[in-house]
Amino acid sequence: MTAWIPIEPNIEAATSQFRFPLEELAAGTIPALVLRNAWSAENCRNLITRLIAADLLYDPQQPIPEKFQQQSIPEGYFREGKNSVPSLAWTEQKISGKSRIDIGSSLGYRGSDQEAFLVHSAETHQLFNRLFADHPNPIQVLYDALQAYSVNKQVVTAREPDGRQYGPAIIRAHYGGYAYKPHFDSVRLREKRDNYAVHEFEHQFAGVLVLQNSTADGNTAQGILHQCLWTPEVDPHLKSGQFHQYASDNQLASVEVELQPGDLYFFNTRGIHEVPGVAGDLPRIVLATFIGFSSDRDEIFVWS
Repeated sequence: MTAWIPIEPNIEAATSQFRFPLEELAAGTIPALVLRNAWSAENCRNLITRLIAADLLYDPQQPIPEKFQQQSIPEGYFREGKNSVPSLAWTEQKISGKSRIDIGSSLGYRGSDQEAFLVHSAETHQLFNRLFADHPNPIQVLYDALQAYSVNKQVVTAREPDGRQYGPAIIRAHYGGYAYKPHFDSVRLREKRDNYAVHEFEHQFAGVLVLQNSTADGNTAQGILHQCLWTPEVDPHLKSGQFHQYASDNQLASVEVELQPGDLYFFNTRGIHEVPGVAGDLPRIVLATFIGFSSDRDEIFVWS
């Protein structure tokens, strides 16, 4: 039996082993595609410095400004369908000063009001155009890598039939040990956004470029991927916070994908995944996207 391990450290490692690497990701036969040193650590540091200077993020060594307290998204929150009231990905919710600041337009959090989401996405495009006008652009790095893995498909920013685009990517900063418990992501199966074009894709992936790690006592916050695609049978164990026991009882494999600033990876978001929180002096900051993939479609949609 082939070991369930990420394919790394570069694109050639995947394309030399698989004719269509993204098909393998969709099937769950591999946990992740990892590209080491996709962007330089210096570029990562410079971008974070500019984001703080532009008042888009805050310095963790300073008191949290009021506007960021209002913007913070609590752990486990998302919105389903057209419901304006947030749902919880799991019970046992604890609000404890942890914060997540988004730079960009989150479909999972903002998508219940489609018009407002698309307007916000247009503003995100303008923001990123300004932010990266005269600086290296990590969004392009992510898109180019995905295009190289895609073989015979075209990678584009997600759009509605009228041509309006979603956000191309999102920057997320996780302060105070902000964590993601075991969960899955899917516009089809979890958020049920059947009024969006991305709902039509059979598979959903994520692309994550690490810009900064949170480190405490030598530990960093890293993603853990479980060899378990979501089914209704799994759902009660996720919502009750008992997935680890379920995984142990069923002898499910898992891998921790350890990433340094500048490393990039892609994984199937229907697979159960988590990021345990590490309350270091610095927040964990990533550039992230969701990705819509279907074998019978020529385009791959990317959004935030």
